[in-house]
Amino acid sequence: MALYISNAILHTVGYDDHQVRFSDVELDVDSEICSEFIGKHVRRFLKNPAAKKAVFSAQSQVYSLVRSFQAEEIRFKEFSRRLCGRLAEVLKGNEDIPPANILVAFFDYAKKQYIAVIKLNFGESFIRKLTSGDDGVTDNQIIKDNIVLSLSACSVEEACLIPYDPMVLRVLEKSHKVGSEEKEYFSELFLECETQLSDKETVEAIHKIAAEINAKYFEGNIETAAKIKAAFIQEAKDIGDDDSLVLENVVDRAFGGNSEAKDDFIALAKEYALPHQIEADKSYLQRAFKTQRFVADNGVELKFPAELCQDSQQIQMIANPDGTFTIMLNKLSPV
Repeated sequence: MALYISNAILHTVGYDDHQVRFSDVELDVDSEICSEFIGKHVRRFLKNPAAKKAVFSAQSQVYSLVRSFQAEEIRFKEFSRRLCGRLAEVLKGNEDIPPANILVAFFDYAKKQYIAVIKLNFGESFIRKLTSGDDGVTDNQIIKDNIVLSLSACSVEEACLIPYDPMVLRVLEKSHKVGSEEKEYFSELFLECETQLSDKETVEAIHKIAAEINAKYFEGNIETAAKIKAAFIQEAKDIGDDDSLVLENVVDRAFGGNSEAKDDFIALAKEYALPHQIEADKSYLQRAFKTQRFVADNGVELKFPAELCQDSQQIQMIANPDGTFTIMLNKLSPV
């Protein structure tokens, strides 16, 4: 899907006033290099399961700036300078937060308008330095450079995408020490927004809850472990693309008539801040739960699709009196 960039600019911020530099000229968004760099970062961000959904609080200064830009009360360059000026205020004096180049972009994607704010932390890279002397001698040396802009997905720790309608943000962040305590400063202090669990955090919470319920009510039964995963996969498949995944429906599939296990799962979900209706990406959920993995005491590892636990024609899990399990694979083909 095409991404159309209208404006983009690169500013520099840090915890020291000397590190703050605002650009007076916008990036050349018509250049192939610039378009490729911005487009790849944005597309990776859109697919990143670690990104959280968020909404601005009413008092957010960034929200006020976005609304002013949306209403065309300020131009893009001035908007970006005020935005990064606000971030510089948050970073000032907090040396634990890395200084960075801040990429601000305004673009259209999938018939929607977005503002992107991507913090590209400084990092050391090794580059080649080539010199030629008057005597014709060529000298190739390896030097360090800390101003390289990376396309690596792991190079971005803080970023946000702000769509115009509805204005539900996607936020990527990492906690840093602000003053004497750890804070997710990007959402709390800079954007001033309220975040939900990311898809990645949602899956991690579900894994922890499922393991706790399985240990408490089913003695860590391996069949139950696979059945819980299969329940999430089946529910994600059965609902529409725009529908939310309802936890009650999942636990009904997973635990049948065991009402205590169901109620305990829902109660733990609330403690982990999981919403009643999970709006995580369906394809990501299916990938996250698709494989059941077991490791025997002797180190032998077994992996199989979690959904197969429902099909006794494929796999049988037989509980032994000594608490162990025998897994029978009924249909095998040579690879």
